[in-house]
Amino acid sequence: MAKPQRPGKGESVLCLPRDYTVVDTETTGLSTESCCLIEVSALRVREGRVAAEFSTLIRPPWREVQKNGQWQQGYVDDFIQGLTGITDEMLEGAPLPEEALPQVEDFLGRDLLLGHNVGFDTAFLYDSFQKYLGRPLGNNSLDQLRLARKLLPQLPHHRLGDVAAALGVPYQGAHRALADCWITYGCYEKLRALALSQGTEEEFLQRFEKKKPPKPRYPGVPGHPFYQKTLVLTGSLDTSQNREAVLRAGGKVGKEVAAGVDFVAIPAPGEKPLPGKEGGPSILPQDVFYRLLGQGQTP
Repeated sequence: MAKPQRPGKGESVLCLPRDYTVVDTETTGLSTESCCLIEVSALRVREGRVAAEFSTLIRPPWREVQKNGQWQQGYVDDFIQGLTGITDEMLEGAPLPEEALPQVEDFLGRDLLLGHNVGFDTAFLYDSFQKYLGRPLGNNSLDQLRLARKLLPQLPHHRLGDVAAALGVPYQGAHRALADCWITYGCYEKLRALALSQGTEEEFLQRFEKKKPPKPRYPGVPGHPFYQKTLVLTGSLDTSQNREAVLRAGGKVGKEVAAGVDFVAIPAPGEKPLPGKEGGPSILPQDVFYRLLGQGQTP
């Protein structure tokens, strides 16, 4: 399934901020296309301390759900009710999305949004903002899950409960949005302290940079037929072993025949090189290529 396009959505960032807003949502399921928000909570944090909190239930559309093994009308199915404790009765008097979401937007402001697997929450918020408010959620976000995976690599899983247990953060009341916000806040502050105990913020963030392994450099073999020459290997001759042998000899391997290519090796019979067309690269039949490749002592 193609990833939904969300123009105007904020960026996912990496940092260790002191000012941010923790956000958590509860929903009727996992799909943003067929499921809805039923609770949004947030904690506004300034200088590492909670300055304000917000929470609201949101009444979703009345629909067919599974209850007691049967399809019937309701707001939430048995699984979601068992997971969150949120019942149809609680949602009956809750504000509608178009009433609740402006309050959510006002509380979040332009803050950086912190959450555990926060992409789930921001996707639901973005789609709901677009549907009911006619504008996107543009806040940048910080995913605590990424921090936890980097700082607690010994854990087999990094669910919020796993991270909380590893850090000694109380886990009571989980799966209600406000309780999850407080758990996430407690975990983040401990993860931040752990990161800074190992070095500076800049040093910690460098651990997320994807570094490509350096390509091996060979001094080459002066005097080798392929030294400082460019070859294009075709067909069955284009193997990693042959490529490395050319590099060890001091040559280069090109991707296609173009200006600057000296030889083209082809998997065809022949006892001597063939001149290229109109001054192009020489053609090396398979036996000739291997004979020339074997000349000289490659390190």
